Amino acid sequence: MSFDDEERIADILNFGEELSIYVDLGRREFLRFCGSGRSVERLTELIGEAASHLSLDAKEKFLEVNWKGVIGMRQILAHVYGRIDSEILWQTASNDVPNLVSILTNEVEN
Repeated sequence: MSFDDEERIADILNFGEELSIYVDLGRREFLRFCGSGRSVERLTELIGEAASHLSLDAKEKFLEVNWKGVIGMRQILAHVYGRIDSEILWQTASNDVPNLVSILTNEVEN
């Protein structure tokens, strides 16, 4: 993995950690307040953006990650913003992103 890959993974982990603050507020608060929803949306988009810049070698190191899905979510958030399904976004933020962070953290620590 290159230095750039290490930086991108660090970005993903940092964005994931920040996202967890909003997730910890709960689904109800996410759905109730547009501000936290927009923050969740943006952080999820940034995770996808960082993932899109990872080298193929870096992505192959984490085969259990659905990189196409991570990057695809970024594409949806960036280009279809007017029709974002809040339930899918919540599931991504509360389930998929923590799983991604866990996989990356385990690999980085080993």
